[in-house]
Amino acid sequence: MITNKDLLSTINSYEDNVSDHMDSDAAQTRADLLDYYLGESYGNERDGYSSIVTREVYQTVENIKADIAELFVADDETVRFEPEGQEDVEAAQQATDYIRYVFYRQNDGFSNIMDSLIDGLLQRQGVIKRWRAMEDSTTSHNFDDISEESFMLLDADPEVEITEFEEYLDDLTQTIYYSGKMLHTVTKSSTRIEVVPPEEFAIDRNATTVQEARFVRQRNQKSKSDLLEMGFSESKIDKASTSSGYNEYDSPERIARNFDTDDYDGDENQIANTYNLHEIYIRVDRNEDGYDELLKVCKIGNTVLDIEEVDEIPFELWTPIRMPHKLTGLCPADAAAPIQKVKSTLWRNQLDNQYNLNNGRPVVVEGQVDLDSVMSSKPGAPYLVKHPNAISFPNQPSFGAHTYNMMGVADQMLEKDVGSTDNAISPDILNGNTAAGAVSQVLSKRQARIRLIAREYGEFLRKVFMGVYELEIAHADDKSIFRLNNKFVEVDPRTWNARKDVTVLVGLGNGSKTEQLFHMQQTMQAQQMMVQAGGLGVTVMPQQIVQLQEDMVRLYDKAAYGRYFTDPGAEFTGQPEGPSPEQQAAMQAQQVQMEAVMAQIEIEKAKVELDRAELELKEQEFMLEVKKHEDENEFKVAEINLEARSERAVKIGN
Repeated sequence: MITNKDLLSTINSYEDNVSDHMDSDAAQTRADLLDYYLGESYGNERDGYSSIVTREVYQTVENIKADIAELFVADDETVRFEPEGQEDVEAAQQATDYIRYVFYRQNDGFSNIMDSLIDGLLQRQGVIKRWRAMEDSTTSHNFDDISEESFMLLDADPEVEITEFEEYLDDLTQTIYYSGKMLHTVTKSSTRIEVVPPEEFAIDRNATTVQEARFVRQRNQKSKSDLLEMGFSESKIDKASTSSGYNEYDSPERIARNFDTDDYDGDENQIANTYNLHEIYIRVDRNEDGYDELLKVCKIGNTVLDIEEVDEIPFELWTPIRMPHKLTGLCPADAAAPIQKVKSTLWRNQLDNQYNLNNGRPVVVEGQVDLDSVMSSKPGAPYLVKHPNAISFPNQPSFGAHTYNMMGVADQMLEKDVGSTDNAISPDILNGNTAAGAVSQVLSKRQARIRLIAREYGEFLRKVFMGVYELEIAHADDKSIFRLNNKFVEVDPRTWNARKDVTVLVGLGNGSKTEQLFHMQQTMQAQQMMVQAGGLGVTVMPQQIVQLQEDMVRLYDKAAYGRYFTDPGAEFTGQPEGPSPEQQAAMQAQQVQMEAVMAQIEIEKAKVELDRAELELKEQEFMLEVKKHEDENEFKVAEINLEARSERAVKIGN
């Protein structure tokens, strides 16, 4: 059995190895790229000369971010779990809806996507962490006329906090009773998702995937209160030393990111009283049985706070430009940075040249002019000279044409490296579903390059969503009720299958939605033609007409359908009655035919209304279930109150 001392020695060896790289070379590179992105000066500026900084890195990152973000955050339907078979269709849809709910509603899904995306584009890697956290849910209750014994039981309950109370003596029974208020706290687990700053994350340099890495570390600073809330022993925390050596707030990336750091007057005492918490995942044969175990070790310095065996590493990482046999590759900012420096230099030289052209550089005969008048830059100011030929202006060469040609060459280099910044990628190209009317669109080199980056990011999100799915299965301790499409839905992750197939969908921008709407309108015209030919109830069902209307409205606003149409509420079942002979005769006239369509739709709506009572009953049942979860702890108080009243009644009777 490997001792904790030996384990700590192995961990420190890994940390020294990754720190040499992560805290020096990689950290400085990320900081430099951030400076380029923010347009910071290069440090070679001279007084009296132009110091302009162009923004190629910013433009490149922001344009690519906008292209890719539109594909994934156009709506919340980023993920879809594929059914294993026909019998699994409903369960797969339930899992899809619930995981979307966990990612976007219980967590800030939009921010997590945007932050991890820009981390990758600008700093070579974006990292998302997903884990199961214990959270407290607190409810307030009143208690009245309870006995001293019952009051002591409440006070001793670790889940109960009595916030206020009063005691009084019953004159008849000579018994003390208590009334007051209390807070009841129940601890429940939930899935948490967050983006990890690059400076906090480190991994074994030989790793090619996160899940197979032998060493992964997250490092951040915590207060003692934070550590206690995380469940660590206070005695172990007190044994650990506060911050020393590495300071997260002094990391090159953090300083570069917070470009106003120089003006920050922080509480040094507060920083000094924080702890450097290292959350480490390491593979080691701890019990020496020939097989590695995956251990989660939390430590501060050489003080180990906790060790536990876990099933997986809770991080996923993506890099925009993949490099073979290496976990972290390159990013578009790498290619844009040198171009930005070249263009900044060209612009500086051109501006300096233009300044000299505008103001001129006179040649003066020493002792024949008043130098103060020559140095004056005011338009129209005279030169004071002692001789007519004491001052002259030589021809100043202009470098404008050459400069602009060189900047054009630089732009071409940037386009070759990262692509043009003018044209956005089509979501349909990424989906592989080229829309009608867009067949002529040519897949440029830039689009192909961004498509690869988008697919790298999509694969990254797929792993994140699958990880969230597996967390819900492994740790769900009860049924959950969530609101979906204005209805309360019950879900039990414990019954889900162990899936392997999840699809990350590309969101639809307004352009693609317009194309979809066009196709739907064409479908509606086809439906109308079939109805005119007598196909109502045969080739076109009334419910299908209603469904198409619903899809058209919800394409742009999922919640808007109810404002314009009555929600059918239930799937269409059975064969509706076909049109009457009178209706068939009237179909010769288009207006009458459409009236028949609407009449049939109204019949279906009437059927739906007959079932609405049952649907409302089901919804009430869901609401009662929600109410049950909220009030389940009040039964305990009620029992105590009942017991107190019984005791009083007995004593009064005696």
